[in-house]
Amino acid sequence: MVNEQVEDAQGRVTEGTWGMPLLVLVPAALIRILTGLSTPWLMAAWVLWGLAALLAVVGWVQVVRYGPRNASGWSTCLPLHCVLVWLGAQLVVASS
Repeated sequence: MVNEQVEDAQGRVTEGTWGMPLLVLVPAALIRILTGLSTPWLMAAWVLWGLAALLAVVGWVQVVRYGPRNASGWSTCLPLHCVLVWLGAQLVVASS
């Protein structure tokens, strides 16, 4: 019985699934807000944004493979995707 519960809980999507990419976006957002986005800062922000996007894809792979655990896992999913879109748009505008 206990082993079934442990196996059921493993691999499921939780707040932590979306929390890591959100934490990676914090320095990128600070770079965007606090700097003029000169070339080195812009490149650093793109690298961090790409890493966060990759971690978000890994999170979605877990959702597809194991399904969502409960609604609390989505409480960090929505802010992550909003920040990804906002920061991506800001970086595209700054690059042009």
